[in-house]
Amino acid sequence: MSADYEAEQKELKEKAAALQSELSKTLEATANAEKFMKVVRKYTSFEELTPTLLREFVEKIVIHESEALDEKRRGKLRRQEIEIYYSFVGKVELPD
Repeated sequence: MSADYEAEQKELKEKAAALQSELSKTLEATANAEKFMKVVRKYTSFEELTPTLLREFVEKIVIHESEALDEKRRGKLRRQEIEIYYSFVGKVELPD
């Protein structure tokens, strides 16, 4: 009976640690979203994209190598993937 109790205690401690870790991640994500929304609210209407605005909104931009879409036209039609990682929230996937 003592062994069952100890095994249950160990299992409960592991579950508690996992839940605590998940909670920490969720709280961090929430805080980051709030920081991002604060920046968004600051710039609700702007006329032009300025370097200051870019620095506050964008963490990084990743530009991938371009690829030809039509081999028959000798690659005149090309496609290039660009990923934008926003401050505090990372890459946002938009629906097609």
